[in-house]
Amino acid sequence: MAIGPLSWPLLLQSVRRHLAFFFILFSLGLSFAAVGGGMLWFADSGDGGVMFGGGLFALIGIGIIITAVVTNFSSIGYYYERALLRKYGANVDGEVLAVTQYNEPENEEEVLWLLRFRYAYVGRCHEGEAFLPDEKWLSQFGVGDWVPLRVLKPRPKYAEPRWRKWKKQLQRAGRWQAGPGEADSRPAGGG
Repeated sequence: MAIGPLSWPLLLQSVRRHLAFFFILFSLGLSFAAVGGGMLWFADSGDGGVMFGGGLFALIGIGIIITAVVTNFSSIGYYYERALLRKYGANVDGEVLAVTQYNEPENEEEVLWLLRFRYAYVGRCHEGEAFLPDEKWLSQFGVGDWVPLRVLKPRPKYAEPRWRKWKKQLQRAGRWQAGPGEADSRPAGGG
C-alpha cells in the first residue's frame, strides 16, 4: 500500500467499518485462550485430559485471535484501496482480452468468471483482472469489446471495471439482455 501520502480520513473510514467484526472475533479468541490458560494453570500435573482440553482451548483461542488480525488487516487494505480508487481514480477505456472460468465448482458452489482486460494509462499499457459480478455478464460482451475502467493514478496497475457505466452503455447499444427477474430499464417507447 505504499502509494504515496496516506489519506487518513479514508483509512479511518475503512478501519471503522471493521472494528465491530474485529472486536467480536478478538474477544471470542481471548475468551477461548483465557479458559484454556485457566485450565492449564489450575490443572494437576497428573490430569492429562484437563491439560489436553486446556491446551486445545488455548490453541483455538490463539488461532481465532490471529485470524481476527490477519483478515481485518487484509480487508481494511482492500477497502482502503477501493476508497482511494473512488476518490483519486481516473476513468479510462480498456479492451476485453478474455473471460475464463476461475474455479471448478463442487456440489452447488457458484461458478466464478474472471475477466481479463488491457488498458493504456499515461502512455503505458497495463493488463488487469476482475471477477464478473454474476453469470448474466457472460453473454453481454465478447473479446475485443470496450470496457470502461477506473485506474488508481499513483498506481496505474490497479484498475477495476465500472460495472454500472458498462451496463448502461450495453443497454443503450441494445446488447444487454435482461435476465429473469431483472426489469428492463429502457423506456417503453424504445431508446
